[in-house]
Amino acid sequence: MARQSSERWAEIVADAEASGVSHAQVAAKHRVSLPALKYHLYRARKGNGPRLLPVRVGAEPMLLQAQCGPVRVAFPEGCSPTYVAAVLAALAKIAC
Repeated sequence: MARQSSERWAEIVADAEASGVSHAQVAAKHRVSLPALKYHLYRARKGNGPRLLPVRVGAEPMLLQAQCGPVRVAFPEGCSPTYVAAVLAALAKIAC
């Protein structure tokens, strides 16, 4: 099997997570090995957390916003980092 680019693996991983079919079927569809697909799924889930940026709009308090799939959440300035991490971890399990 030919070596895939990181962009191609991102597409394959997205297909595997969104398709609703087995990983074996996705691997066969994209002509990659099942162990390679599982490795890239693991890397995608483990290594890439949500990108968080503070947002300040006018005189309103600073917000920390995150989006995972169709769900967007915002946390007020001064919110506990432990709370934010817990919410985002739970959200990643169900929405991403």
